[in-house]
Parts: sequence; structure tokens; C-alpha cells
Amino acid sequence: MKPSMLLICALLLCPGCESDDAAPYPTGNYESVANIKNDPVTLYTKDKVITDVAFIQAYLERNQVYGFFDLTAGTAESPIHVTFDNRVSDSVYFRSVSGNSALELIFNQVYYDNNAAILLGRDSLPGFPADDGELSCSNVGINIRRHPLLTFCDASGMPGALVCKTRYRMPVAMEGDRLSLPVISYRFSTRTSNANCASGERYAYGYLNADALKTIHTQDTLLVQTRMLVLERK
Repeated sequence: MKPSMLLICALLLCPGCESDDAAPYPTGNYESVANIKNDPVTLYTKDKVITDVAFIQAYLERNQVYGFFDLTAGTAESPIHVTFDNRVSDSVYFRSVSGNSALELIFNQVYYDNNAAILLGRDSLPGFPADDGELSCSNVGINIRRHPLLTFCDASGMPGALVCKTRYRMPVAMEGDRLSLPVISYRFSTRTSNANCASGERYAYGYLNADALKTIHTQDTLLVQTRMLVLERK
């Protein structure tokens, strides 16, 4: 691992690194409300930003993409149910259920970015090394988030091989006594003379990294919908 990356990781993992002016986020046992706020689905290409619903719907049908996006912007019934308990600071419990899928995480560290508490996952999971920072099927899951998953790699096994682990980082917006979770759904695809690929994720927790949109190539297509889910104290 490069020294610069070691320094970044040390800063992120330091429990005393948050701003002295940051107010701790409210503690309690929370549950998501029945509705979610949907921003419009946006299609990004190299030269265009498209929000026309009919155009995007035709694109989704042509590419057989179903269940990723809600083309009705504004308040809608939430497809996600979240429980969140941060009464014990070093073992914050998070569970998200959508359809038949469930995600359970425990966070044990927190730092602050403006009005958001950035939670760092306790457990390490298998990961992949980041590449040159430009969007691709292999790294869109990292680059699409403003606070990407924290990844660290070590040389192991065969010469030149890397073994990588990742830890979740999830921003929780503070709004008085309520908490809000930013959510991203995305689908990235690219078509070249050598290979075609597509990669996507529903309900990734985080803010959109707008800088990633600048790295789209001519052959790339990126569909994005951002949402905001409110949590209330039980």
C-alpha cells in the first residue's frame, strides 16, 4: 500500500479526527417512515444529460432493466424498510430490507462531514482494488459514492497479486431529531469493439459523487436515481 493511502486510512480511522464544532448525531432506536423522496431518474452520456421520462422508459425496456428505478419523481411508497439503533456508539446496528433482499451491518466508528455523520463499518468484506478513477464496470460501485467504501489491499500469494478488503462507509444526515439516509440506484454500461459490460446496484447508501460524472466516455451510459429516506425515533 502506498504511504499516501496509509495516511488517508489513518485519518479516516482516527476516532478523534472529527471537527471540534461538529454536534454528535442524535442517538436512539430508529425506523424508516412509510414514504421515500425520489429525485428524477437521469441518464448521463458523454455529451448529454437526459431526464425525459418517455426516453428513459424506452431505454430501460430496450435494455431489459427492471426494478432499479422509480420513474415517478417526488414522494412515493418506500421500497426500503430500515431499522437503525445507535444507542451504543461502538456497535451501531443497521438493517435494510427491500423485497427479498436484506443488508445487515454494524458500524463502530464515526466522523463528521458538515451535517452528516459518516459511519465506518466494523467488519471487513472482500473487495477489489480501485483503478484509475474513471468510471468502468469494475469501479463504478466505488466511484459513484461521495464517501466510497474504504478499501485496503496487501500483496499476498502469487507475485503481484493483491488481496483486498473493504469496509462500508455510510453517511447519515442529521435533521434535528430525525435522521435521513441518502440512497443511490445506478446502472452503468459501456460498449466497445472489444467488450460490452453492465454493472448496477439498487439502494446503495450514500451521496452521489458528482465528479464521477465527468469521467464518462463516449461509449458509456450511466443511469442514476437519488433518493432520501427519513428515519424517525421509535
